[in-house]
Amino acid sequence: MSLGACGDDDGPGSGSDANVQFSTSSYTLDDEPIDVKVVASQAAASDLNIGFTVGGTATAADYELSAQSFLLEAGKTEATVTVTPRQAFEAAKTLTLTLTSGTGYTIGRVASTTVNLVESSVYVYSFTTAEAELQESLDITLTVGDDNFKAPKDLELPFEVLSGSTAELGKHFLVKDDATSFIVPKDGNTATLTLLPGPEVDPSNPATLKLGVDEQGGRFIAGEIPSVTVTVKGLLSYAALAGTWQHKELIGLEELEEFAMLEEMDVDAIPSHNDGFTISITDEGDHAMFTPSSTGDLADLFRTCDMTYTAPFNVQEAGKVSGSYTTVGEGYFWFDEGSFDLTYFQLSSGNRSFENSNEKLGKLTIALMLDKDGSMILFLRDYDEPPFLPLWWYTDHFETDFFGFGYRFEKVVR
Repeated sequence: MSLGACGDDDGPGSGSDANVQFSTSSYTLDDEPIDVKVVASQAAASDLNIGFTVGGTATAADYELSAQSFLLEAGKTEATVTVTPRQAFEAAKTLTLTLTSGTGYTIGRVASTTVNLVESSVYVYSFTTAEAELQESLDITLTVGDDNFKAPKDLELPFEVLSGSTAELGKHFLVKDDATSFIVPKDGNTATLTLLPGPEVDPSNPATLKLGVDEQGGRFIAGEIPSVTVTVKGLLSYAALAGTWQHKELIGLEELEEFAMLEEMDVDAIPSHNDGFTISITDEGDHAMFTPSSTGDLADLFRTCDMTYTAPFNVQEAGKVSGSYTTVGEGYFWFDEGSFDLTYFQLSSGNRSFENSNEKLGKLTIALMLDKDGSMILFLRDYDEPPFLPLWWYTDHFETDFFGFGYRFEKVVR
């Protein structure tokens, strides 16, 4: 915003009426709101409404006024009306305000002021992803311009909830620090907004949030990704996991066996024989009870124990930690389709040797998610050297790509 002063000051008006006039005869309006000010020669004895008319080449589509008159409060000598740009200006325009006569005041020499609407800068924005999932928290990022762009000043891009959304602000999602806009800092080209789950989020019935940008009449123009669709799930709760889950498959088993055969390892030793194996999860409030059945290869690993939230551990390389207990975008070495947003849990007891004849009890880490059809996906994230695939256990730590197997379960009892 720039401000040019061209007016002359008048002396006090005659009698008891205040003499009022604009503080300057011209203003400049570009991308940011400005305050147009009137000044009085003396403090008003009571509240005064000072009217004005509007003229010039600008139309109501170009600007918004905060009020239709100046309110000069009793005891004050100044009053303002805010002019806010509503759209980008492709060519210079003018807005003229002229004071009108009224009771309790006289009009001074600067009876009119001209607001010059200058040609606006237009910025192209794009979100960095078209789809995302909100669990504990979610950073939504957009960019302005290309990689070489540097914002000439802080750019404020108000967000808006688009039609088709079922998620409501304050109910299903919150915005960190109550932010209302993406702020691209001066000399930068990215802005991030952090979303949090709201008090009414239901993991078993996710809401959909379609988030876009208020383009402010063309000041901002959408680029490659104009909006982001967020599935609002919230943190995967013990209640959502409660029930009995029956094993259906070791995901990617065919490719896993193919790789093992190429190196002449025993594919029958892979822990994929789990017909009839079940896991029962009971919500206990501040933790869950984890109860495995006694048959199947996974019975060699799991024990009845407590299950609690824990920090992500042995995260797959492509994944990103998104909260105290969650990750987004984890890949799976044996299944090259899509990614997984996971919640991490610690089991208070398990057989770390993965072999009943050589039991070594200790804590285990697993990662869970519920997919779109309601299946539970369980990923292994921690155990000691197992009795299978020996050629791949060539380091002193757990290799998530090779040994972080993923299993699909379907609920059989609620």
